[in-house]
Amino acid sequence: MPNVEEVHVTGTGQIQQQFMKFLAGTPQYKNAVSSESTSNRMGDEQLLTFMAEHFN
Repeated sequence: MPNVEEVHVTGTGQIQQQFMKFLAGTPQYKNAVSSESTSNRMGDEQLLTFMAEHFN
């Protein structure tokens, strides 16, 4: 995925932090804005709605 501007990570807190730190260390994602959200499980429809609202 070239030219990534923003990454949103869901999952448990510790995994989110580790993954975001990993991404920040890669050339492709080092300048991308990263954000995180709840670790509560969401259904497919709920996740789609959340992402649509987050990125619009």
